[in-house]
Amino acid sequence: MFKRHQMFSELFNTKSLPESVGLKIDSVPSRVDIPANASGTVDVSLGGWTFNDLFASPMVCGHNFMELFRNVPEVFFPIDYIASRVSGAKFQLKKVKDDSVVWENKRMNQILTRPNCLMSWKELIYQHFVYKLCTGSSFFRAAMTSISTSIPKHKMCDNYWVIPSDYVVVEPQRQQIPLFGIASVDEIVRCYRFGFGGVDNMEIPVSQIWHDRDGAISYHSGSGFLKAQSRLFPLVKPISNLIAVYEARNIIYVKRGGLGFLVSQKKDDAGTSALTKEEKKELLDDHYERYGLEKNKLPYGLSEVPLTFVRTNLSIAELQPFEETLADAIQIAGSYGIPSVLVPRKDQSTFNNQSSAEKSVYSSVIIPMASNFCADLTSFLGLEQSGYYLDCDFSHVDCLQEGLKEKEDVRTSVNDRCEKQFRCGLITINDWRAQIGESRFEEDIFDKTLFDMTDRERNRVKEVLSLNTKSGVEDGREDQVPSVQDEGE
Repeated sequence: MFKRHQMFSELFNTKSLPESVGLKIDSVPSRVDIPANASGTVDVSLGGWTFNDLFASPMVCGHNFMELFRNVPEVFFPIDYIASRVSGAKFQLKKVKDDSVVWENKRMNQILTRPNCLMSWKELIYQHFVYKLCTGSSFFRAAMTSISTSIPKHKMCDNYWVIPSDYVVVEPQRQQIPLFGIASVDEIVRCYRFGFGGVDNMEIPVSQIWHDRDGAISYHSGSGFLKAQSRLFPLVKPISNLIAVYEARNIIYVKRGGLGFLVSQKKDDAGTSALTKEEKKELLDDHYERYGLEKNKLPYGLSEVPLTFVRTNLSIAELQPFEETLADAIQIAGSYGIPSVLVPRKDQSTFNNQSSAEKSVYSSVIIPMASNFCADLTSFLGLEQSGYYLDCDFSHVDCLQEGLKEKEDVRTSVNDRCEKQFRCGLITINDWRAQIGESRFEEDIFDKTLFDMTDRERNRVKEVLSLNTKSGVEDGREDQVPSVQDEGE
């Protein structure tokens, strides 16, 4: 066991790095204890390394999620795809009582327009979901001078921020915490500690933070306490393959390294003979002097010595990097619920089911994620105490328009069926309204079938129904007065 551990340490840690690659461990807040994992590599889930450092060790890419998002297109795509579409929703404040939109609420309108001095609401939401999907956690902060919890935050706070989750540590209470028992958050968490750039060791009170996780909670002590594991964590190997492919393609494109050997084809009685030092020097001098791709130089070379060329490197076609990157990209996108037909590819193939695939992503991933965000933020801001809640609307999205039309057709069909059932005395008006998704009326008449109503109630209802149907003239018939039987019923 020790030998195996030593072998992995030698593979990933003891090799000297190029001078151009420097591991910037100093940029990680000094207060954080950076543990080593089982293979002996440093856990840098708090960030601090540059993209060049990813090539230093294959294991680094498994812990440098924000750098991967910023630099690897296949990692950027699914996270940006979801975050940009959730942030593109129309967020609205509504009344709990009747679900009507509240337009005249100055404080909430300000929050939903510019939640802080640096960014718009759309930028804040985008940042929230980037951190959540990339690192597994997002920390939404209500920046207040008061730590009072009795007043709803939406009434006393005008500044909201998303804290970079890779620089946040959830610090537990120093005494024995009542984990898995009857407890409030502040009895388990002492504070959220943040350090980044010019901000050093900021302690944020528990009441000001909404910790939004993407997955199961980790209870291990250390920098990952109460955080969720990133979806990128199980994808270490596909991401490592991507980095290796990009590096190999770059080497070929910029022609770094040896392309091959010039081998002498001179022969004598004993067979082929090698080039002498003088002949090698003459060939090189002649090449640099006359041949090359620069102006006034020949693009081909001439040699008095019989030579052949033996290639040692692999071509782009032989490496098949596009097939490799597409396979890895599909794996990464799949972990975020995005089907393969939506993954960008080199041949820009079009698929007949792309529209349905995009609609499926909205219905199964984006809309539920946005709805959960609204529900959790409603609770965090204390909006329900004032009779409000946040909601999101995606009716402006093109791929959902067809679905809205289908939904409206179904609603019309259900409405027509319910009208016929009501006229036959099978259901009440409130039964009718329930089937088309409308709220019930409180008056007793609306809980009666047509045959249970009094004459006055029946005539009143028929009067209302006649306003929503075509008149006899419109149908090509004269208007008819109620029959004697109707009047005498």
